[in-house]
Amino acid sequence: MGAAIRHFTATTGQGQVFTVNIERDFRYDPYRDFLVCAHCDWRPSLLTTERIVDMAGEHLATAHGATSGLAQQEDESFRKARMVVLPVVAVLLIGLLFLLKS
Repeated sequence: MGAAIRHFTATTGQGQVFTVNIERDFRYDPYRDFLVCAHCDWRPSLLTTERIVDMAGEHLATAHGATSGLAQQEDESFRKARMVVLPVVAVLLIGLLFLLKS
């Protein structure tokens, strides 16, 4: 559907790891995020007041029995892009301010 931007993982008592991803669909403005289980066809409607983290943890615990070690991790490519884009935008804004003052 979209690019995975965050991963929620949990392990079972036997050490098996299960993952739920947040996938972002950039075709919409504003973009839309979807929860998708990497191991089954679970894709809930996000039209709810329940937090995404709680939904992911609940699914991993109830559907897969993964009740320990719930962790989340941001996708590496989005982290790197943020580290590059933020300083570039800051420099451009400062340059624009100096240009407008003169």
